[in-house]
Amino acid sequence: MDVPPGADLSFNAGQYLELHIPEKKCPFSIASSPHQRDLIELHIRPTPGSEDSQHIEAILDNARELTITIPKGDCYLTSSPPRPLILIAASTGVTQMKSIIEFILHHGVVQPIALYWGVVADSDLYMNDLCESWAQHDLVTYEPVVSEPETSPDWTGRTGLVGDAVLSDFEDLSDVSVVVGGGPAMVYATLDRFVERGLPEANMQSDIFSYAPRPTD
Repeated sequence: MDVPPGADLSFNAGQYLELHIPEKKCPFSIASSPHQRDLIELHIRPTPGSEDSQHIEAILDNARELTITIPKGDCYLTSSPPRPLILIAASTGVTQMKSIIEFILHHGVVQPIALYWGVVADSDLYMNDLCESWAQHDLVTYEPVVSEPETSPDWTGRTGLVGDAVLSDFEDLSDVSVVVGGGPAMVYATLDRFVERGLPEANMQSDIFSYAPRPTD
């Protein structure tokens, strides 16, 4: 999506925008880094049978201009993190991580970054080559994890839950930062297990914490 000349569409790495469709707004993570000021990149997957998806496809196919609300979300980075960073993405949550990683790569990696991408089947790893290219940096690692290996008979990589993969690789989480993109159940389960492993709760960020806060007693 090209940015109109003179428009101020500034955002921080990790934020999202809302695309206006008839009678509602649909949130999409911004996949591009803030330093790319002439464009905003979105990854939109068609959903069969979804009226919203049909509206979005029609708008993208026919509209000369898009109406958006930007920026949204308080899960973001404004500088390279001061401690090792673990990015955990479930499915299309990887778009948020793309913005964060490319932002840090542009400004300079000073702490290790570990990206974990959890998907149902290996066919869902649509950005695998790009993720592997990031991992060519000495301080960046990438671990794709397939949760249902029976759907991917040729898959030889890691399997199971993406949070379990992180816990098997990190014995101590007391001095790391974590960003998680996924559904509420996945995010809160990850938070609880990571806190048990020593993670200070304040060191984890996710849009879920504001978008779908846990009920309080």
